[in-house]
Amino acid sequence: MYFEERLAKLESITNQHGKQIEMVADGLATLTSRVDRGFVEMREQFQKVDQRFEQIDQRFEQIDRRFERLEERVDTLEVKVDRIELKLAEHDERFDRIDQRFEQVYENFKQVNQQILEVHGVLRELVTLVKNKQ
Repeated sequence: MYFEERLAKLESITNQHGKQIEMVADGLATLTSRVDRGFVEMREQFQKVDQRFEQIDQRFEQIDRRFERLEERVDTLEVKVDRIELKLAEHDERFDRIDQRFEQVYENFKQVNQQILEVHGVLRELVTLVKNKQ
């Protein structure tokens, strides 16, 4: 009977070990599937992140192209402003010459006005002389 008891004990231990192995195997299977799902989810998330980065890269490229167009426009505007400044400088010179001419005309009018006053004074004197001689 000693062997039978030992054999029963061994069967019991083997049975328990089998159950433990099954529990460990079930746990390992569950853990493996969770890890696999986790990796799948992580891959999906990484793909989403990669797609987002690609979108951001495309947006940056669009912004870069817009900045390049803006820089070209600014360059064009700077050239136009330079031309306008040159024209303004030319117009300023013309206005300065016109102002000088007006000053000359004004001086001429002052001289003519002075001459008219002198002629008027002479005429008064003549009129006075003519009146006195009569």
